[in-house]
Amino acid sequence: MKLDHLFKNLIVTRTAVFGGTFAMVFCLAMAGLSQSAAAGDIDHILRELEQQGHARVIVRMQESGSGQAWAGQSSVLAQREAVQRMQNALQNQLVAHDMTIGKSFSTLPFVGISVDRRQLADLMTMKGVAGLYPVISERKAQAKESDRPVEGASLSTSVPSIDVIEAWRRGYDGEGFTVAVVDGGFVADHPMLTGKAVGDACFSATFGTDTFSQCPGGVWPQIAPGAASNCPPNSARCDHGTHVASIAVGNNGTNFGVARAAQFMPIDVFSRVTSSDVCDPDPAPCELTDSIAVLDALNYINENAETHNIVAVNLSLGGGAHMGVCDDDPRKVVIDMLREKGIATFAAAGNEGLHGATNAPACISTANGVGATNDSTSVASFSNFAPFLDVMAPGINIQGAHPDGGLIMRSGTSMATPHVAGAYAVIRSAMPDATIDEIDAAVAATGLSVSRSTANFSVPRIRVHTAILELQGINVRTFNTVFGSLTTEAGESFVRIYNQDDAAGRVRVTLRDGVTGARLGRWTSPEIPGHASFQFSVDRLEAEAQSDEAIAASDRPYYNLVIESGFEGSLQHVLWQRRAGVLSNMTSCTDGIGDEARTLLNVHMPSITQYPSFVRIFNSGTIENQASLDIYDANSGEYLGMWTSPVIAVGATYEATTAEIVEKLLVADDINSDDTESAEPIHVNIELTSSFTGYLQHAVMNRASDVLTDMSAKCDLGG
Repeated sequence: MKLDHLFKNLIVTRTAVFGGTFAMVFCLAMAGLSQSAAAGDIDHILRELEQQGHARVIVRMQESGSGQAWAGQSSVLAQREAVQRMQNALQNQLVAHDMTIGKSFSTLPFVGISVDRRQLADLMTMKGVAGLYPVISERKAQAKESDRPVEGASLSTSVPSIDVIEAWRRGYDGEGFTVAVVDGGFVADHPMLTGKAVGDACFSATFGTDTFSQCPGGVWPQIAPGAASNCPPNSARCDHGTHVASIAVGNNGTNFGVARAAQFMPIDVFSRVTSSDVCDPDPAPCELTDSIAVLDALNYINENAETHNIVAVNLSLGGGAHMGVCDDDPRKVVIDMLREKGIATFAAAGNEGLHGATNAPACISTANGVGATNDSTSVASFSNFAPFLDVMAPGINIQGAHPDGGLIMRSGTSMATPHVAGAYAVIRSAMPDATIDEIDAAVAATGLSVSRSTANFSVPRIRVHTAILELQGINVRTFNTVFGSLTTEAGESFVRIYNQDDAAGRVRVTLRDGVTGARLGRWTSPEIPGHASFQFSVDRLEAEAQSDEAIAASDRPYYNLVIESGFEGSLQHVLWQRRAGVLSNMTSCTDGIGDEARTLLNVHMPSITQYPSFVRIFNSGTIENQASLDIYDANSGEYLGMWTSPVIAVGATYEATTAEIVEKLLVADDINSDDTESAEPIHVNIELTSSFTGYLQHAVMNRASDVLTDMSAKCDLGG
């Protein structure tokens, strides 16, 4: 018997002897397909054939010649031409086997076909077929209502919690960009969405005897204003899509989504299903979409991406949990293509509370899967959570648009996903030339790590403005609990900022109330020379910060400072306790005390007799060695010279006074000369050269109280 005949008989009969999975492996070996569905998906097709006698399948066409002219950076015109060639070639073969193309896509290498058992076997041995996939039904990814206690808050708090307000203040709010929202109907004239809809489309289809289009008039597809807005009175049909869109781009002047100046492309893909079996576990009738309808939407997005400047696709839908990535999903091909064109696709992780699994299409490796948290760093109890998830965002009790014109709270990874889709529009407005890979890397690097108590992995929770700063090369650190000028009994606070780079730079300091976190104002420093450190008192910030109203020191005991710089360096908070005559290092930072211990800031020169400094050098290497220190004027950054210690034994410490350092400093000109410009500085910055393995410590003796304090601790700025 010929092998292809044996293969066809196996598919036709689906014998119990071999079973579905074995049949799949054998069939693929016979067919020699370059790409195809996984074993479970083949079983899905075979079950549908057994139950109904026919099955809807997605066929990936094989392009002949040099390769994938339809993919990547190819123009839409070139993609259309390539896809048309593939369709023509495949159609000629289908006719010979009594099959026709039921669904085609103008720019994607797929077609939809309804087949019986023998036709499926014919397809899998057909030249020009690169893969076969089942058509999978999917649902909206909204959490079920339950008696679960409230875990979060509204849109008014969830949006600020992803660090987007400062981006808005800098003019980055998504203006000029569009987020495509693929969902199930939209009230586009809701006050939060009025004037924002562009390119409305509906791909809700009718097929079989139990699935009906929800496009206006039941005619599909429709591409026209209002095509995605079939929202019958007293119907919940448009609740989900309207809510999701408002989170991504909403703006009624009072309530704001994330990309508050962006537009959105409403695309309706959900059909009305009357079958109880298909709707289960939801009651019938229900609303479902499927992978063909989503491919239809992605094809439309690809065709119109340039016209509407689409930057992100929101898929708050899905189905079928996967314990790993699901790159056998045909939509990966399209998601990859859109990424190369600068468009990221965001998909909801799902709401089954699963650990180590997400739903499709979020499990596609090149989609950005989104899980849900509260407004802080707790993973939502309903959210699926897995190590291959890309990002987390607020998804609990999110207040957004309701079709009746008001607002309503909803929960789900459906609500988390548009937070991120909108965030990418904001980031793109700040960095229009950044690639999706670069933005992904910045979001991952700057996000807050969140996890579950049972997990040994974490996923970043998006911080929008911090990611923008990362992309712009601006270092940012939060410097907390800096005493205000009112706290005179405790002493006076000073902040030191050290510029480690060779070039001069400035810092911008945002003052926040230390108790409430409220933004009070912003201050820009004078230029700080390379290798110099700039010291200022907090009362200077209170007086000079730009703010809507005067900063009243009497209102708060301390501040938190968000410090942005274009250079690398470090920060210190020094408290002068007047009564005790003690200098204390009060440095603390949300990112933890810096581990860079080869630089000392504002070391006191011998002229500061009440607070003499001591420099301690520890040899952590494996050989005895001399340490070389580069000495810089802390005020000007001027290089003063190099000092070399005596030989320091392994594991030993050498302590030097600044008087000893000045005495043996190797310089071209004497820093103690009468020349004003080269007069001895008050403070110096000290850097340990790379020739010595070890670290430095800065100790200060407070003469008035005989207290020795360690002044070494600092927060890293950048690096």
